[in-house]
Amino acid sequence: MAKKVLVVDDEHNLRETIGSYLRNEGYEIVEASNGTIAVQLIKDNKIDMVLLDIMMPEMDGYQALREIRSIQKKIPVIMLTAKTDEVDKLLGLEMGADDYITKPFSMRELAARIKAVLRRSMPKEEEEDEIIERGDMIINLSTYEVFVKGQKINLTPTEYSILVTLAQKPGRVYSRLQLMNNAFGEAYANYERSIDTHVSNLRKKVEDDPHNPIYIHTLYGIGYRFGGEL
Repeated sequence: MAKKVLVVDDEHNLRETIGSYLRNEGYEIVEASNGTIAVQLIKDNKIDMVLLDIMMPEMDGYQALREIRSIQKKIPVIMLTAKTDEVDKLLGLEMGADDYITKPFSMRELAARIKAVLRRSMPKEEEEDEIIERGDMIINLSTYEVFVKGQKINLTPTEYSILVTLAQKPGRVYSRLQLMNNAFGEAYANYERSIDTHVSNLRKKVEDDPHNPIYIHTLYGIGYRFGGEL
C-alpha cells in the first residue's frame, strides 16, 4: 500500500512540484496550504509522513508541529525551511521534528530523506518479537514500543532509532557521525550536529534526571554511549 504523504506549504507551485515528483515515486499525496488545514487532515486521515513548511499564514510550522505532536506522537515530520539560521532548524528538532531540509532543495534529496525517515519509523522484520531489556527500560522491537519503569514512552522515529542503536550495544561509544550513520544512513552524514538536539529530547523522555542520565551518557568531545553497567 502506498504511503500517504501530507505536503504542507503555502506556495502552491512548490506543493504541485513536490506532489508530482512523489506521486511518480509511488506515494499518495495530500496537500494543505497552512497548518490549520494540516492539523485537521491529520485528525481525519491516516497520514504516514508530513512535510511541513515553517513560514505560513494562519498557523505557522512551529505551531502546527506542536499541534501534530499533541495528537500524533510518532508520525514522521520533516520541516521545510527557507531559513538558514541554525537556531531556527534546531528549534524544529527540539519540538519533535525528525529532520529538516533547507529550501531550495532537489526532489531527489527530498525523496531520499523521506525514505530514510520512513525506514527508521518502521520496526524491522528480522527483529520481530525481539526484546531489549536494559535496567528499568524495555524496548520491544516488533511493536515499536519503549517502556521505562512500566510506563510507555512516546518517541519520535528519530528518537527511537537513536535509542535502539545505543541500547543494542551498551558501553560502545558512538561519535555523532557514527550515530547518525548507524541510525539514519549516509544521507544524514552532513547533519551530525543535530544529533545533540535529538539526544537532549530523548533524555527528557527516558531519564528521571536528564542532567544526571542513567541510560544515555555523553563523552565530551567524543560522542555518546548507553550506560555500560545496564
